[in-house]
Amino acid sequence: MIPVSELKLVKIGEIIRAHGYEGEAVIKLTVNFDQMKLTELIFLETEGNMVPFFFSYSPKPYKKSGMLAKLDNINSDKEVEKLIYAPVFLPAQNIIPESKENSFIPENFDVFNNDTFIGKSGNILNIPSNPVLTVYTADNKEILIPVNDIFLKEINIEKKTIIFNLPEGLIEING
Repeated sequence: MIPVSELKLVKIGEIIRAHGYEGEAVIKLTVNFDQMKLTELIFLETEGNMVPFFFSYSPKPYKKSGMLAKLDNINSDKEVEKLIYAPVFLPAQNIIPESKENSFIPENFDVFNNDTFIGKSGNILNIPSNPVLTVYTADNKEILIPVNDIFLKEINIEKKTIIFNLPEGLIEING
């Protein structure tokens, strides 16, 4: 078993309230319920530590952006109330990425080709079967980058970065 400190955990939401009196918790999600491969446990951050909690039964979607979960050893609404605002995490491998071609590409993010800074993201040109991202370089040139599962590696909302792995010469052709 991998130690918790070596797991790559991703925040998926936080506990916002109790549901009923028997220890069910409502978790407000920052990812879609359908994007999660839920196994037998999740992690809560309590007092600066990542604590694993097992589910008593499979969690269910709740309203528009929530999840209803019953955690083992949490048996009353009072016990859930002690966990309100606790961040909830899943291992990164349990998050199914949205189809990158259909995902939201934010504007004004730093765009990289692997580790090399290219420029700032602009808007998406929705060309059928080949959406293209407009990127503005430091010297105000416009570069068009195809947005597909082959080139797009990562969109990091917290760091405001978009990382591509582009074929050699693509940027020079555009520039």
